[in-house]
Amino acid sequence: MEKILVCVDGSKLSHAVCDYGISISKKLDLPLILLNVVEHSHTTKKVDLSGSIGFGSKEDLLDELVDEEMNESKQLIAKGKSILKQMKEYVKSQGLSNCSTLQKHGTLYETLDDLSKDLKIAIIGLTGEDSGDKKIGSHIEELIRTINIPILLVNGEFKQIDSLLMAYDGSDYANKAIKEAKQSPIFTNVKRHIVNVNKDTTISNKLLDTAKALFANANIEVETKSLSGDNVEEIIKYQDENNLDVIAMGAYSHNRFRTVIFGSFTTQMLLKSKKPLFLFR
Repeated sequence: MEKILVCVDGSKLSHAVCDYGISISKKLDLPLILLNVVEHSHTTKKVDLSGSIGFGSKEDLLDELVDEEMNESKQLIAKGKSILKQMKEYVKSQGLSNCSTLQKHGTLYETLDDLSKDLKIAIIGLTGEDSGDKKIGSHIEELIRTINIPILLVNGEFKQIDSLLMAYDGSDYANKAIKEAKQSPIFTNVKRHIVNVNKDTTISNKLLDTAKALFANANIEVETKSLSGDNVEEIIKYQDENNLDVIAMGAYSHNRFRTVIFGSFTTQMLLKSKKPLFLFR
């Protein structure tokens, strides 16, 4: 059985992430897993004196550094277990009993890659506990580039998902996305708004007619709209004007050049959208 995975790290978005997981788990009648990943990336605060101290002192310093790293790891593990316990109690208080917890060591994207074959969707806060003032957590780039499962990125308080915005360009990939949405929808009984951004309204409307036809006989309500202008700005504007709950879009593909990735359409949407983004490849 596929599972709904929720990533929790004690950040301010943890409860919202859980709420989305609870909602999807209940609607799809699938078990929920709460995941906490312990990343061991210790940086010592001690000054490197290896060039000015004797051999015995170097050994003592090394022992101190090892002890320091071990203590930090123990603290992270204990903190993660406490977070999982609190979140599990919260999930049960919301009427969902089919919930388990999991703590893993390593990076988030490696962990999700290992678990991906058993997952229906992963739900993650756009900013983590260590993100500071950044709007996109440091783990998000590698995660989206690497993982092939659907991901819901949460960037604010929970809101019931009743509407979904989807950009359509007529590509094979876009057609495949609609096919998946028909055959195995994650968001059931949700109205789809499909937009195409194109200066040529004739071409745009023809593409939208194709998209609407692909949803035929799927018992899914669909509304289409042709837009003209900057892709990101027009999509965000349409979402705001219609108060749509989620934007569904393809994630950026594997790309080794960070500057290319972070200049992409995907990243601009992540930075500017005020609602969750549902990403798939």
